Amino acid sequence: MHEEKLIKTAEITVFAHATEDEEKVKQAIKRIAPYEHSFEEQRLSGHYEDPITLLKSKISKKKEASDLLSNIISKLSSLDRQTLLDELPNRVDPQGNLFLRLDKQKAFNGKITLHENDPIRIKFKFQLPHKADPSLTIREYIVNLEEDET
Repeated sequence: MHEEKLIKTAEITVFAHATEDEEKVKQAIKRIAPYEHSFEEQRLSGHYEDPITLLKSKISKKKEASDLLSNIISKLSSLDRQTLLDELPNRVDPQGNLFLRLDKQKAFNGKITLHENDPIRIKFKFQLPHKADPSLTIREYIVNLEEDET
């Protein structure tokens, strides 16, 4: 049985490049996380001085953040789920944050897949029990999510 209170927040960040429609990038986020979003926008310059917008959205409600992770796990392919579990030590930091990178293009079409290049980045902040091993605790949480699905 998983405990919702383990996840405190989720923070979503993504780059909208000059060649992309910013509204479509926001739509991709909303298709993964169908919650009310307020986007913080930061204007940046790329390597060749091309304009890039950094979009950030924070989900502060524990239930929504928990539901988001549950939704992502449930929609990942079995191969992506196994990849996530295999790479978990590299995706979790000592503070108990889980970092996921999802395919921005596929997200726009409603499909959730792990992807490293130009991704939608999501940081889930967990509140872990005192002295708990972050990777092991988060692994157990994800495995329990999978079991709750069946």
